[in-house]
Amino acid sequence: MARVVDIHNHVYPTEWIEYLTKRRDSARIERTGPTSMTLYWQDVHITHVSAPGLYDPAARIEDLDKYGIDAQIISLTWPSVELIPAREGTEWARRINDYFAEFCRRYPGRFYANATLPFQDVDGALKELERARKDLAVKGIMMFSNIDGKPIASPDFYPLYAMAQEFDLPIFIHPAIPLTAEAMRKVRLPFSLYGFTLDTTMAVVSLIFQGIFETFPRLKVIHPHLGGVVPYLAGRMEDAFRSYAKAWGFQLTKGPSEYYKDHVYIDSISRYAPAMKCALEFVGPDHICFGTDYGHPVGNVERAVDYVKHMGLSEKDTNKILGDNADRIFRLNQ
Repeated sequence: MARVVDIHNHVYPTEWIEYLTKRRDSARIERTGPTSMTLYWQDVHITHVSAPGLYDPAARIEDLDKYGIDAQIISLTWPSVELIPAREGTEWARRINDYFAEFCRRYPGRFYANATLPFQDVDGALKELERARKDLAVKGIMMFSNIDGKPIASPDFYPLYAMAQEFDLPIFIHPAIPLTAEAMRKVRLPFSLYGFTLDTTMAVVSLIFQGIFETFPRLKVIHPHLGGVVPYLAGRMEDAFRSYAKAWGFQLTKGPSEYYKDHVYIDSISRYAPAMKCALEFVGPDHICFGTDYGHPVGNVERAVDYVKHMGLSEKDTNKILGDNADRIFRLNQ
């Protein structure tokens, strides 16, 4: 069996936790116990976390060994540094990337890292990405589905896409506070129900419709949580493009699904076999990577490996999803 590589999991540096516990503005953290905390945006309970492995690499190694996971590509999740003033964000991005590099050095071959970047300062983000790639050997980039409300298809971010393409670093599009947040508050539904997956879907599809993959033809993107809702709306995505391309000024040389299948990779995070089969049929086994969302209550780290093994695939395709695809996409052996 291929080694199991988890591309979707999170680490909270202890200094970053302490910084967020002192904040009174959004986003902020409230400690609820020695190893547990709750994350808030305004007055909304976003998530709660309690696993010691979120910040203790030794505890994390114990969990990985217990659940049959050989390696992880670690990243910072929400709240990230683009939500604080630019000068502070640039400094914190540097500190967090250094923290991740040490995390990886302590356990070579078990951990790799995605770069944390201050997206509110694109010039600063470019400088930090260059440093993180050259000095820290990051394997990818952590980006959010919107940057404090700004769509990621904005031309402001084109220089980052150009650098990501130049360095051959995949961009992981993680949920942010969704652009539908106010609507979900009105109907009293937690953002994790569909707000996060809808926001990443809008973000990734906007990259396609706004021609980002035409401009950057070697750009690679990771769309987590089983590709959001794209596999289930693929037909409607095609219809919307054909029906409204002229009116909305979309200028693509092929259909949206082709761009998605060429440039986008999804993770395996799901608890529902029919959904996993739908996603598999849409993108194929070469474009799915193993993920757990380690550290969050909606993840399935305990059974994540078994979910993939029980999809009824060949040994070759099972190994692709469990680790071979991640090795190839993130170039972990280079």
